[in-house]
Order: sequence, then structure tokens, then C-alpha cells
Amino acid sequence: MVTSSEDGRRVAVRGRKLRALVLDATIARIERVGIDNVRIADIAADVGVHETSLYRRWKTLPRLLVDALVSRTAAEVPIPDTGSIRSDLELFTADLARFARTPAGTALIRGTVVSDTDPEVEAARRDFWVQRLSAAEAIIERGKQRGDVRPDVDARLVVLTLGGLIHLYVTHLGDGIPARLPDEAVALVLAGIVRSGTCG
Repeated sequence: MVTSSEDGRRVAVRGRKLRALVLDATIARIERVGIDNVRIADIAADVGVHETSLYRRWKTLPRLLVDALVSRTAAEVPIPDTGSIRSDLELFTADLARFARTPAGTALIRGTVVSDTDPEVEAARRDFWVQRLSAAEAIIERGKQRGDVRPDVDARLVVLTLGGLIHLYVTHLGDGIPARLPDEAVALVLAGIVRSGTCG
């Protein structure tokens, strides 16, 4: 990509900056026309590069879509560390629910960007979720270290319970995520994981 600097010189945009521009343009396309109507040629035109530049880096449209969506998820659903197991889980679940309501979040959760015939795309999605689960499990592990959470609690099971609930609303129920769902789900989970006498 070639842009103009403040003094009028032509500057080539490459590497991380170009990747960021392409991923942002991809998300914008998903939100504007829906994931089924996204085309590499349109993304390239939005960024101002030839589509061969995108194919050279991402090879296929599904790989580009996965890269854009998982990158956006990591930014939109950070792993909180407030010092309170209750606050951390409420923030995490609320952020996940908020993101799940967006077109990009819905697209990622429904898995419509994954091609069964492309093992690299499937591997990329699987690796992403393993990384995200491991990162979110830190919320529970920190709770154990503080003495708020019972030491026998399965951190991944807690994360899957909360995250899976949000995903179920998106993939199967289709009637929107209730506003109170994150807080109510966290309250139920906390009742089963906190040490006796702690409030989280």
C-alpha cells in the first residue's frame, strides 16, 4: 500500500501496519455487508492495495476472516484482573456478551468463517480458542491464590460454563442475550466455586 505523508512524499505501508489496516477493513466489511458477502477484492480496494497482496499473505479468504475475527476478539474481550473473583468474572462475561451481540462477534461464534476443507483454518480457530481459554482460566487461578476459590475447582470448566452459555444464545436460541444474563450466570457459578465464608 502506498500513502502520502504530511509533506507529500509517497510512503509504502507494509508489515504490521498493513496487516492492521487489512484486518480493520475486513471487520468493517463484515459489519457492513455480512460475512457471507465479504470478498477479498473489496477488502483490497478498501485498503488501497491489489488483491494479490492479500492472497500472498493470507492465501484464502477464510484465513483472512479468521485472522481478523480472532484478533478483534482478543481486543474486545480482555482478561480482567481487578482483585475480585466476582468482578473479574462479571466483567469477562459482560464483555463477551457485548461482543457476541456485534456482527463480528456473532460471526466468530457461529463459526461461519471456518471451512471444513481447510485444515489450516480449523487449526487456527482451535489454537485461538485454546489460547483464549487458557488466558481466561487465569481469573480462576488468581482466585485460588487469593483463597477466594476452592483449590479443587476446574478453571476450564468454569470458563466453558460461562462462555458456552453466551455461545448457546448466539448459535441456537437466536432471541438475543438478556441484559441480566452475565451477572445472573456469574452468581450461579460463584455459588459453586467460592470458599465458604467468602463473597468473591
